[in-house]
Amino acid sequence: MLTVFLASLVPGLFWLWYFNRFDVRDKEPVGRLALCMLFGALGVIPALSWEAPFRHLLQQSNSLLMQLALSFAVVGLGEEFFKLGAVYLAVSRSEHFSEPMDGIIYSIATAIGFSVVENILYISAFGLTVAPLRGTIATLAHIAFSGLAGYYLGKARFSARPVVQLALGLAVGALAHGLYDFLLITHLVSPFFLIVLVLGLQYVLFMGIQEAVKSHQGR
Repeated sequence: MLTVFLASLVPGLFWLWYFNRFDVRDKEPVGRLALCMLFGALGVIPALSWEAPFRHLLQQSNSLLMQLALSFAVVGLGEEFFKLGAVYLAVSRSEHFSEPMDGIIYSIATAIGFSVVENILYISAFGLTVAPLRGTIATLAHIAFSGLAGYYLGKARFSARPVVQLALGLAVGALAHGLYDFLLITHLVSPFFLIVLVLGLQYVLFMGIQEAVKSHQGR
């Protein structure tokens, strides 16, 4: 069990270190990042509860329309809602949330906590052979979904209309997540295309990171 835990946690910590390097001004406290990871990990519980009634349909339905609806409305919207809710609870009252970039970093930390638990479940079920794939593509996918939502969370922090920005973030994260899951479940495209999709989402995320950093420098 320790091996499974480490195989899930170590890649997550590496990605947290990697993305945290782009927070070039005020580094976030390690304790606050750890809290985001913890809340993200706990977010798996309501996410699984939300998806449980639909699990049978999601796995066995032959209807593309049904799988499309479930991928977006259940998996994408559900998981991104609980991850966004987790990061909001973890940092909304924090004085360290002081620039738009922080919304991205805190959301990424929350996504990593969520993915660590999800990876533990997958590796426990399918063995260590899936660990490299889960620790790279699956974790980077979660980072992209939540990081894009976090871009809007950072804007919401300093906006006169925060609810609109939060709704936009949730919508963007859910759409990206839903598309990824739909293509993964239906096998309509090759695994290589899914890797390209995740890399494309990472590119968009890096564009958001650059804009968030520049927006703070211009203040």
